[in-house]
Amino acid sequence: MKKIIIPIASAILLASCGEQTGQQDKSAGHVWLPSVFADGMVLQQKSDAPIWGKSAPGAQVSVQGSWGQSATATADDKGIWRTSISTPQFGGPYTVQVISGDTAKINDVLIGEVWVASGQSNMEMPMEGWAGAPVENGPDDIASSGNPNVRVFMVERAVSFAPEEDFKGSWKPASPANTPKFGATCYYFAKKLNAELGVPVGVINTSWGGTPVESWIPGNDIATVPGYDAKVKLIAQSLSLVESSKAWTDKLPKVPKGDTPYADLDLKDAALAAKDFDDSNWKEMSLPRLYETDEKVGTFDGVVWFRRTIEIPASMAGKDITLSLGAIDDMDRTYFDGQLVGETMDEGKYQVKRVYTIPAALATAGKHTLAVRVLDNMGGGGLYDTPDNLKFFAANAPKNAVSLAGNWKFLPTASLLNGVFSLLDIPTQQFYERPVFPIDLGEQTPTTLYNAMVAPMVGYKIAGAIWYQGEANVGRAKEYAQTFPLMVQSWRKQWNQGAFPFYYVQIAPYEYGDGASQEIREAQRLSLATENMGMAVTMDIGNNTNIHPANKHDVGDRLAFIALNKVYGKGDVNFSGPLYKSSEVSGNKMTLTFDYADGLKLSSPKGFELCGADGKYYAATPKIVGDKIELTSPKVKTPVAARYLWSNCVNGEGLSNAAGLPASSFCTRGLD
Repeated sequence: MKKIIIPIASAILLASCGEQTGQQDKSAGHVWLPSVFADGMVLQQKSDAPIWGKSAPGAQVSVQGSWGQSATATADDKGIWRTSISTPQFGGPYTVQVISGDTAKINDVLIGEVWVASGQSNMEMPMEGWAGAPVENGPDDIASSGNPNVRVFMVERAVSFAPEEDFKGSWKPASPANTPKFGATCYYFAKKLNAELGVPVGVINTSWGGTPVESWIPGNDIATVPGYDAKVKLIAQSLSLVESSKAWTDKLPKVPKGDTPYADLDLKDAALAAKDFDDSNWKEMSLPRLYETDEKVGTFDGVVWFRRTIEIPASMAGKDITLSLGAIDDMDRTYFDGQLVGETMDEGKYQVKRVYTIPAALATAGKHTLAVRVLDNMGGGGLYDTPDNLKFFAANAPKNAVSLAGNWKFLPTASLLNGVFSLLDIPTQQFYERPVFPIDLGEQTPTTLYNAMVAPMVGYKIAGAIWYQGEANVGRAKEYAQTFPLMVQSWRKQWNQGAFPFYYVQIAPYEYGDGASQEIREAQRLSLATENMGMAVTMDIGNNTNIHPANKHDVGDRLAFIALNKVYGKGDVNFSGPLYKSSEVSGNKMTLTFDYADGLKLSSPKGFELCGADGKYYAATPKIVGDKIELTSPKVKTPVAARYLWSNCVNGEGLSNAAGLPASSFCTRGLD
């Protein structure tokens, strides 16, 4: 079996196991509580709300709520205890005391509605937005966000081979100081529920950009999907190596990031910029590419240096030279013969093309050294743009450009995980000594996000869950039609709270290139067959050129509409646009029937297609007849199938209902 070297960032995570929030209080006689049971928490109203923690083995535990209810428990032989306390109708603030040897007091507790929010970057995307991806009206909504009855717990990113007992994060009330870091979709969802219900709303947001659904599924369940059983076995084998990995990573010097800007951190690597630095024994990588795709690196967040010799021709000597490096994921500092000629050190600018100037005074004819320090703080990393964007040329003379695509020398020098950099010895190239595991550990690895970012809160009493993910599974729609419902069912099984409401966002239009995002949208539409699911459609508020659409307000509201109607008894709230239900063929005409079809209207007749006996789809003309749509095409004599908005992007086409809510794209054949 081929061994894969574990990314050093992942090894550091393993080294940190047992050091998460509250872990230091597990000694005998002390009460330890998971971080979700902390000041400012929201408990589900009118429920038996589970509370759990650790104390001395066999100790008696008393949980007392200041609203007049209490509960008791006895710690087992490992000190673990669990109980439930009855909660009243919404209100607060209250206190909760957990007494066992000593007392843990939780202050400012509200009773209200609790939801879990999860997914990838469009659920994680903060109210303050990212560079090149703002939240529409974000600054104004942040400024007016003060509301102690809306609270969000943002779970910090983490991965693990096995289910953890805690994660990092804290409850924070909505305010101009706190709201910028709240996930925008979950904030608008909570804000809407609070405004409509008049009760406190708390959301636990556990999301990570660019992650596939299989990372959020427990191991025993994802192993039932063809192709994943072998990976789950490798994960199980990796667990036995955790201690040796921990011992190795404990020795690495650490530089905590904290709230310090990345640009201000000293990672002890300045010497690598120098022209005469000896990189003769460094390994090489062909650029452009994401360095994770090179087997010499693998999954890795942190700092990687790239160096190469370039030769300036006599025709460019003494002139300003434009240096084009294309987009870099995520941040960079770029040096020419040791002189800083450009930097982009702000978060979120991984799509920004780097174009710097080498001053004429430095541009002498002959050989020079170009050094690029890449800092990747999440997901993919490196100089990854197209080859034609990697070049240099005399200013205003791009036709005579010299390509920089090809082999560069490289060395990873510092890893980053959970806000801590671990410095790797440069002379010995310590990166290549990192521990070996049977499988990579990262956010793309099946089960790892469930283990680290969901398992610690499983059982916390909730009203339901909201989800925004699917972009990372584009290209695997048939599998997603199985794995997404499996994830929902797995969570419900683990929570032991029945088929709790699970409402999700259908991914928005975006130019995925060869990826067929319409197929993922179809898998999501078909997932409505799973019990107690609801889908917010975003066909009308996407952005064909930005995978992070700015309009998160309507996304949060549409999720809230589903909850208001289905959970909170507000039957007059419209929560869905037209959803394809069935079709009927008569001659050359196909008639489509929809649910939620009151007041059908079209912004454009485009977007519908019919398929005939030849198996090809042709543009069709729609005609609204009451709550149905009739389709015909001069090229189709006898229709056998139809589809709507069956492409990555939308260009003004739109079917909606009287409530103004858009229809989902669909194919009458589903994914067959």
